[in-house]
Amino acid sequence: MTTSARRLSPDARRQQILEAARALYADRPYHRVSTSEVARAADVTRGLVHHYFGTKRALFLEAMRSTVVMPAGELPDDLAAKPLAERTRWTMDWILEGAATYGQGWVNVAGAVSTEAGSDLQELVDEADDNAARLVLDALALPDEPQLRARLRTVAPLVKAACREWLQRATLTRSDVLDLTTAAVLGVLRTAGITGDAPPRDDRPLSEQPQSPNEKEI
Repeated sequence: MTTSARRLSPDARRQQILEAARALYADRPYHRVSTSEVARAADVTRGLVHHYFGTKRALFLEAMRSTVVMPAGELPDDLAAKPLAERTRWTMDWILEGAATYGQGWVNVAGAVSTEAGSDLQELVDEADDNAARLVLDALALPDEPQLRARLRTVAPLVKAACREWLQRATLTRSDVLDLTTAAVLGVLRTAGITGDAPPRDDRPLSEQPQSPNEKEI
């Protein structure tokens, strides 16, 4: 361990270990990365890794959590004024920008769920998928309703799979992935009765639906 490394603050040291772990997990699965390797990559002792994260599993989960983030860039201010199809394409382009920024680590989370069984990791991914659905609904100026979020969460596996084809295997281009994911989101919205800028379909009985001002009893 170098002299300069010992001068880092606790927060900076923790971040240094996390970055080293993320880099290793981006190349290899969980079971092929040891705590000793993480310590060497971070230029710290193995004891210090355990001091900050407790267990190898806790370190892995924290490293995965830090990769499941939305892009930092902003969407256009006038996005809400655009047609739904255009808003959707802008939004998916924004999400793909995040995938490109965080690279392989961003798409490795989905693969980790299938190879590293555990409810803790699945909960992390489920939470990330739900947050992504909320952000998409907000970007599209659509109501944040449980049914709409549930429909959008079904698109998450396709988005991750398409990003793996693009970022890892180079079998699809970014434009291909943008076309696929935009079409998938629009298709899901159509199942909810959202085909343009009309409000979502309300399948409740008429007696349970909100009344317009002209229909209210006086």
